[in-house]
Amino acid sequence: MEGQVIGGRYRLVRLIGKGGMGSVWLAEHTALHNQVAIKLIASDLGKLGQARARFIREAQLAARIKSAHVVQVHDYGVTDDGQPFIAMEYLVGESLRDRLTRLGRLSCADAARVVSHISRALTHAHKAGLVHRDIKPENIFIAVDADDETAKVLDFGVAKAADVLSDSSVDPTRTGAMLGTPFYMSPEQAQGLKTVDYRTDLWALGVVAFECITGQIPFTASALGPLIGKIMAGPVPVPSKVAPDVRISPDIDAWMVRALAKDPAQRFASAREMADAFMIAAGVTASVQPAESTDSDPSALRSTPPQSVTDPLGATQLASDVAQAKTQLAADVEQTRTQPAAEVAPAATIVAVPALSTPAPASRLPWIIAVVVLSAVVVLLAVLLVLRR
Repeated sequence: MEGQVIGGRYRLVRLIGKGGMGSVWLAEHTALHNQVAIKLIASDLGKLGQARARFIREAQLAARIKSAHVVQVHDYGVTDDGQPFIAMEYLVGESLRDRLTRLGRLSCADAARVVSHISRALTHAHKAGLVHRDIKPENIFIAVDADDETAKVLDFGVAKAADVLSDSSVDPTRTGAMLGTPFYMSPEQAQGLKTVDYRTDLWALGVVAFECITGQIPFTASALGPLIGKIMAGPVPVPSKVAPDVRISPDIDAWMVRALAKDPAQRFASAREMADAFMIAAGVTASVQPAESTDSDPSALRSTPPQSVTDPLGATQLASDVAQAKTQLAADVEQTRTQPAAEVAPAATIVAVPALSTPAPASRLPWIIAVVVLSAVVVLLAVLLVLRR
């Protein structure tokens, strides 16, 4: 198919990857000459109504999310032989699965960065009424651009929508259909419940974080039945015990207990809260979660110089920023402490007004003496009058 023009506007350049559902090609727009990734459904699946509907839903759902951490869908079309295709942004980098395979595991700081990026994608998806339902390292791509790295969510093929797109005639996520990857499924998703909501994505992100820092998945079994049993009733493994050679804090162990709580109500309330808590547990005190307005503007995330690819996910710069912030804070406190009081602008000027003084009462002793003397004179005169008689 190399060199073939599909949809009248995209020329296939080379095959990037191929799987059971189809293939992904690097392509060039014949008029704009920009590169895109073309996802083609497998020819045999394209003839099946259910697979075709799922493929179309993936394009529709992904196009609704505008985030720097979700792969952007630019176009949708049909080839000359009637096979649907999706035109997406072309990314350079590697999947999180490939990175874990290459490195074994990530540092806690790098894992925190991945969790933060994916939480932003999930925040936008959940606000749009979408539940991804298949968060796993294979569906997380670490894109490299100008020596900077951004984790992006791929594949909304099994996402659950809370609107017309979830109609049973289009939605392949019917009750009883266990869609997703079993190792990353939440207990409620493993049961095939229709009531699965956004918290199943938070569970899956917890499993991804566990794998990032330990190099292992928390629940394993040789068959699907025992695996589901462990997911639904088994205790949550302690990361620090699973990987004793890695410095994993008790705070991360505690975070994992909440992230992988069997009861959805006991998990984190949102992807944002989950990521912030992981940052604190990992000892990364400077939040890498920007304000919501910056998430739709990738340039706002690059206010600092790009990081080298040899520093995965900018961990060194992140640690440097934290140290610099602490130093600056200490300097500000010391300056405030040593600054003369006259130089500090008061919030309000308080003038001390002397209290109105009450005159001291005049001494009463002279009056008392006068009364006593007068009384004595009167008594003496009275006695003399009596004697004269």
